[in-house]
Amino acid sequence: MSERSGREYTAFVPESLYKRISKEIKKEKFVTPYMVAEKYNMTVSLAKQVLRRLEKEGIVELYAPNRRAPIYIIKS
Repeated sequence: MSERSGREYTAFVPESLYKRISKEIKKEKFVTPYMVAEKYNMTVSLAKQVLRRLEKEGIVELYAPNRRAPIYIIKS
């Protein structure tokens, strides 16, 4: 039996791409993982990780939590 540890599995997002996303996302009123995935050619799960990191840094705020399609608003 294997138990999943409390580890968060993350894929690598280049810092330059992350900075570009955090800069360009400020022009939007709201954002979803699907929007980020489509615009920056990445998987939805990776886009969710990017948005969670942006939330920790205070750039976005979770507005409508949903397992499949959370909605984030941009903090001013």
